[in-house]
Amino acid sequence: MKLTLSNFDVLEDFWGSTDGIKMSFSGNQWFVIPDLIPLLNKKGFTVYIETIPPGIVRKRAEGENLKVGNLEITFKPEIVSLPPSLLEGLKVKKMREYVENELAIVYSSKVNDWCDLKGKKVAIPNPETEGIGVLFKQLYEEYCGNYEEFASSAYLTRVHHREIPYMLSKGLIEAGVVWKTEATYWKFNYVVPTINKKGRLAFALLSNASEIAEVLFDYLFSLDVKTIYEKYGFKWIST
Repeated sequence: MKLTLSNFDVLEDFWGSTDGIKMSFSGNQWFVIPDLIPLLNKKGFTVYIETIPPGIVRKRAEGENLKVGNLEITFKPEIVSLPPSLLEGLKVKKMREYVENELAIVYSSKVNDWCDLKGKKVAIPNPETEGIGVLFKQLYEEYCGNYEEFASSAYLTRVHHREIPYMLSKGLIEAGVVWKTEATYWKFNYVVPTINKKGRLAFALLSNASEIAEVLFDYLFSLDVKTIYEKYGFKWIST
């Protein structure tokens, strides 16, 4: 039975079947999931995937519940996708890096680099919850000056992969900081500044994972999965 109502009963970042292998992914991969789930189903895996900010993925891996509207998700993920630094201290059976990405600026008002964002209406990822937010903060401090002063007049996102595309398309901002893969997916005008930083993601199999989750974990590094990620512009680094 289907119950989906625009503006009300729609969950954009929650995918698959809740009785499947439970996975929590950094949210910038959300547009990969419609291709990934059918592939995994075809290979015999039933899966649930949530695509949420990495800081929240970390908390989910630590056992925190997730509240979405009136719904509370209480089960713990078995596999997570996170920047390697956010895996430190977690109890994992296996961990392996798999993709790399660069930062980009999407814009309606032309910019060339990070410092051009000053004085514009800008949305930036929150460094408290987003790995990309940490990288941008480092870039701005190293290259442009006082980040706190800049951020005080910018919009800090809660879920950057949803908010920034919406705000730019509605004319609410002139520019935003996103991953290059997001900029190309949304077909916005964008620039990848020469001075940049790269972010990596790793899959980790948590200590509570089932045997079938471990089988799936190994399959996530297959040529089939690599092909999907490369289709969307991710640089595959797993060997």
